[in-house]
Amino acid sequence: MSLQSTLRLCRPSTIRPLRSVTPRLRLQAVPRMASTLQFAEGEDTQQLTRDAEALLQQGWALDGEGMGITKTFHFKSYFKAVSFVNLVAAESASKKHHPTMTVRIGSVDVHWTTHRPRGFTSKDVALARHCEQGAGLMAVDPSQGLNCAKGK
Repeated sequence: MSLQSTLRLCRPSTIRPLRSVTPRLRLQAVPRMASTLQFAEGEDTQQLTRDAEALLQQGWALDGEGMGITKTFHFKSYFKAVSFVNLVAAESASKKHHPTMTVRIGSVDVHWTTHRPRGFTSKDVALARHCEQGAGLMAVDPSQGLNCAKGK
C-alpha cells in the first residue's frame, strides 16, 4: 500500500502537521544516602538497630530512602559473580524474601528491603548476613575484582 493511498484512508481530522521537537535537558538529582533507617511495623527496633550497625561496619550502606541496605560485592570473574547471585537466589527463594541485584562483569550490587510491611526487617538482616557468608567464599577486595577496563 502506498503512502498516498494510506493518507486517503485517514480522516482529515486525524492528520496533523508534525511539530518540531526541542530536546529537553533533564537534570537528575544526585542520589543521597538516608541518614536513618526506617523499620517496618512490628519489628524489634532495638535489636534491628544493633544488627544494622553491625552490617554498616561490614560495608553495607543505607539506601537512598532509608528503607533498606545495599552493598557491592566484587569478584575475579563473571562466573563467580553469577555463582554468588545463584547462592543468594537459592536462600532468598527458601525464605520467600528477595533482593534487588545488579550483576556486572566483576561485581554484584545487592539491595535488601521489605515491601510488606514497608521498611527494614529481621529478614533483611538474616539475608544480608547470608550474603556476607557467601561472599566470604568467593568475593575479593574491590581492587582485585574484574572490570571492563582491566579485561581478563
